[in-house]
Amino acid sequence: MIIEKTFRQKCDLAIRQTLPFLTAFIAALLMATQTHVPRLNSMMPMLTLGVVFFWAVHRPLLFGMGSAFVIGLMQDLVTGVPLGLGTLILLLTRAGVTPQARLFLGKPLVFHWWGFILVALAAAVASWILAAMILGVIAPISQVLMSALLGVVVFPVTYGICILLERLLVEEP
Repeated sequence: MIIEKTFRQKCDLAIRQTLPFLTAFIAALLMATQTHVPRLNSMMPMLTLGVVFFWAVHRPLLFGMGSAFVIGLMQDLVTGVPLGLGTLILLLTRAGVTPQARLFLGKPLVFHWWGFILVALAAAVASWILAAMILGVIAPISQVLMSALLGVVVFPVTYGICILLERLLVEEP
């Protein structure tokens, strides 16, 4: 017996399946937001990286490489970094974290946090090296490291929001 889903159920399912993408999209937009705090505009926290890290561990089937590519490209466009830089970092993060997901699943936040610290530092150094190669200028690494540090500091908040959203994915309408 085939049970046909109603339009409302189909919409609900579509929204739930796009939730990881939407959270990363919002994080990328937040990274491009101008603040009135001196020097903070040049070193925003790596919010998108934290969101990609979370979904790569918890829901890799709902946040694939295509999602990481689109979010990275959009982030590059709105933040003004060399086109492809953030895209490559998010693709490498998604590709590198997903196979290690079993190490994080079922573990407390502190394990996820340590994993993200390693990913954020690697992403910061890789971004700095790639930007130097692309632009032909060696910029101070302090700004990139500060962005990584800010991302690490706000990661528990990012993680908490993503956990709450993930619970929406498993609830039945």
